[in-house]
Amino acid sequence: LTSILAFWRNSPVGIVALSTMAAGDGMADIVGRRLGKNNKWFFSPSKSIAGSLAFWVFSTMFSVGLLLWFNFTGCMTLPYSMAEMAMRTTLISAVCSMIELQPYGDDNWTVPVSAAVLSQLFLT
Repeated sequence: LTSILAFWRNSPVGIVALSTMAAGDGMADIVGRRLGKNNKWFFSPSKSIAGSLAFWVFSTMFSVGLLLWFNFTGCMTLPYSMAEMAMRTTLISAVCSMIELQPYGDDNWTVPVSAAVLSQLFLT
């Protein structure tokens, strides 16, 4: 939450942390409940493969979309080309989807914190 509040307008860190939690985790729940009844992970029976894929796809789409929008409107200048940012954001979303699968900790904390840390490392 702190990184989102501190970095929302001038850094990709807050944007990626917020969109990963909002879009990724939100859609993982919706898709997982709808399409994930018969494809549970063997090591985490409360999570589904469909939900994990939805997490990865939607967190990537929303993160890249918001970064493009902020760059287009001039609110933020991105340090890399958009293709490079999209690849890095895809990697961050994939790692966060794996972190969300872990049976320990609350994913409402671990996902945005890990997204913020990874964004700070790979996007700034």
